[in-house]
This record gives sequence, structure tokens and C-alpha cells, in this order.
Amino acid sequence: MIQQYHTGMARYFLTLASLAAFAAAGYNFEPEHVQVIEDPSLPVQYSLQDSQLISPLSTAFNSYWYATFLTSTDDKQYAVLSQTIAAANGLAVLRTSVLDLKNTENYWQQILSDPYHDNSTLHNGRLHIDASTHGIVGLSNDSISTMGIWASANDFAYNFTIKATSPVLLNGGAGVFSWADGETRQWALPSCETSGELTIGNHTLEVNTTNSITWYDRQHGVAGVNGQFTWFGMQFPGSDIKASMWYTDNTGLYEQHLKFITVRKHSGVEIVGYNITEEDATWTSPRSNLTYPLAWSIWFDNGDFLRVESVRDDQEIYAPGQLTAISAFASVKGRFFGQEVGYALVDNVPGKGAT
Repeated sequence: MIQQYHTGMARYFLTLASLAAFAAAGYNFEPEHVQVIEDPSLPVQYSLQDSQLISPLSTAFNSYWYATFLTSTDDKQYAVLSQTIAAANGLAVLRTSVLDLKNTENYWQQILSDPYHDNSTLHNGRLHIDASTHGIVGLSNDSISTMGIWASANDFAYNFTIKATSPVLLNGGAGVFSWADGETRQWALPSCETSGELTIGNHTLEVNTTNSITWYDRQHGVAGVNGQFTWFGMQFPGSDIKASMWYTDNTGLYEQHLKFITVRKHSGVEIVGYNITEEDATWTSPRSNLTYPLAWSIWFDNGDFLRVESVRDDQEIYAPGQLTAISAFASVKGRFFGQEVGYALVDNVPGKGAT
């Protein structure tokens, strides 16, 4: 028992040292490079292309979520969140933020809400959401192989091209499950090749494509968030391990407490249960008056464990009358499918959104 304790503590301190070295040297944002994103030998529930092109008129919640982790050609690093929610009323709401990963005091965020062109998210059979200050466009015939996103906010702007070079992660194993008042569909391309430009103030940064990725997450369904909601998109650099973790409580037609993680591995997908504790560290927003957790301890049913911690207190994306949440860049450390150090983007709605 004593020997096991010392061994465990040694591994813990080694992980802390690895994490410190990881941050000091800069993050590894190397993209994956596959030609085929779906395994043709596995059964599918629906077409990814059909999912990409579904109209807001036929689904109550319609989200296109891009987390770009970029290194510039002058060796700066940023996390850029770009989530567009296209509604049936013709509005495209963009939640967007930029975090300087080498100086986390530098953070900018904004919510933009604009009508999309011709009240349609398609043009010539391709994805095409064209709002006056932001947009998404399918640059390939299938609208997945190559995508473009752009936005012009008060303090920053970006124009990224994303290539689908990362094997798909199907949430829940099939990409479809019951959530809130009905069915939701969710799939992701976790580590896609990314190019383009990010402008902060008057300074434009060119993306270093060899050390920059985008996690693209597509979700649509009957309903969106109506209770406590936390989602973790986890990356473990240098490995095939990518993980999408749901932790949410909903009240609607029935009470629901979802708690599962979908792990994409080289050999396929594994679904694992867990127990989670929100730690005492919190931050209360002076804008929304919502209190957010800043760290989580997670114990998985397979014996693994992780601690996830936001790298900065305030990562809230806020505008009056809109869904209020944090989309936080976070460190990940512990033991998980052979990995010890990683990072995550964490979406958290603590109860109900502010107005």
C-alpha cells in the first residue's frame, strides 16, 4: 500500500512537471492527416453531409461550433471560439472569443446577431450562412471536406479555412441520442488542418498550418440547453485519443441527467461512465451575475482520472438577451487511456442563461 502511494504520488508530480513544461514550450496543435474521415465498415445512422446541410426550419436547435487552436507564423498561440446558431427566424447568432494563450490576460469576446442572406443556409447545394458580420461557407461540394468561417467583431476578426483531415467522432457511438425534449445529433472532426488569418486590433497574424487545428462540432436536434450544461472537448496531443464529454441536467418532458464520455481511439470508439466533482474554485460574472466552476475532478469507470482547470477566470461570452455561457480553454492532467497531459475547450451553462 505504501509503495502504491509513493508510486501514485510520483506519477502525479511527474504529470504536474509535464504540464508546466508543456505550457512553457507552447502547445502542440499538430493536425491529423487522414484522407477518409468515416470508417466504411461501420454502420451509420445518418449521412454527415445531410446533417451538415439540414435547414433551421426542420430542427429547433442548429449549431455549428468551431474551436480553433492556432499558432501564428511569428510563434504566438491563440484559442478562437466561433459558434454559430442558425435559427428558423432567419437570424444567425455568433458566440465568439479570442484568448491569448501566452498571456491569458488578453481576452476578447462578443456575440453577433444578424439575419442570414435570403433566409437560407444553403446556396447552390452547399452550406452557406452569410450574415453581415460573420459567416460559414462550404468550399467543397460536400460542404465538409473544406469549410470557411469568418467574422468581424469589435476587437478582432478572422478568416479561416478548415480541411476535414481528422477522423469523425460520433457522440454516444452513433452520433444520435435522446436529450432534453427529444433527439439530438452530434458529431465532430476534432483535429482538422487550419489556415488563414487572425486580426487583433490593427495586427494581422498568419496561421502556421503545421501547428494549428480546428475542432469542428456539428449539433442539431429538437431542443437546446434548458438546464445545467457542461461539455468538454478534450485533446491529447501526439495521440489518437480525442474525447467529447457530456455532463448535463435537463428538465422538460422528463428529468434527465446525462453523464458520459465518448472516446475516439485508433481502434474505434469507447463510451465510458464517470463520477465528477466541481471543485471549490468559482468565478462570478459582473455582467450576468452567474457563477461558473473553474475546475473539475473526474474519476472514470475504467479506473482513469483527470483534473480539468480553466486557464483564466473570465471566459464568459455575454450579450443581453442571448444564451450566456463560458467557453473556456482549460488544462487537462491525470491518466486517461495512456495519456497524462492535454487541453480542452469547456462549454458551461450554470443553470439558466441570463437575460
